[in-house]
Amino acid sequence: TIKPKDPKRDTSITFEEMKRLMRVYGPIKAVRNRASKDTGKSAKPDSIRRKFYRWFPDFQERFAKTSSGWFMPKAGHKEEMQYRESMREMDQELLVKKRNDKRYIFGTIRQKVDLFQSSYY
Repeated sequence: TIKPKDPKRDTSITFEEMKRLMRVYGPIKAVRNRASKDTGKSAKPDSIRRKFYRWFPDFQERFAKTSSGWFMPKAGHKEEMQYRESMREMDQELLVKKRNDKRYIFGTIRQKVDLFQSSYY
């Protein structure tokens, strides 16, 4: 069976071009410190393709194909690099806020439990 084309994704991008764009421009989100399950193994092509579409969610709007077959940012290389850096910084700030809020809420609950236990016994 042949998979139907995904209307959200440009399936004309070659696998090598996906890897090149990922290597040059990087993710749009802050990199999380996660240990890979397959350390030392090469990633499967389907996994790389999924990662590519996560890293380039608005690929069609931001990139155009050149006459030589490469994809380049419509706004220019420098502007794309600045855009991605600003998006990673915003995502990092959001991640820090979420972590701090989680710690604060957990700390508050823990204090209430301790207070309840000390008054109960």
